[in-house]
Amino acid sequence: MEIRLVRLTDRFDDACAFYGDLLGWPITHEWPADEHQGRGRLFGFGNARVELIEIVDGSAAQPLTGGFLSVEVTGIDAVRDRFVAAGHTLDGDIVVQPWGHRSFTLHDPAGASIVFFEAPEVA
Repeated sequence: MEIRLVRLTDRFDDACAFYGDLLGWPITHEWPADEHQGRGRLFGFGNARVELIEIVDGSAAQPLTGGFLSVEVTGIDAVRDRFVAAGHTLDGDIVVQPWGHRSFTLHDPAGASIVFFEAPEVA
């Protein structure tokens, strides 16, 4: 089984740079535009993927509501600093959740809300 967050975007190149260059996620598959849709690219690890598909008919991407992508990272301070240095706006600084995770939220160029979190070390 594979889990994918699929996102239609009018900012395909920016979104690909976000996941590929900034996050360093590997491209697992990509395809050129055809008569049905724009270019596409899959990023991810294991059985989890983010699939980006370029909008080519001039319409704008619809906002995502009611959900978010949650990504576990190590070194959350450095991850946050990398996004800020690249010009991304966070939805607030790092917070400590009641269950111990440290996290921050931002939106990717395609409009998806992403929560980056770091679990506490278990002694």
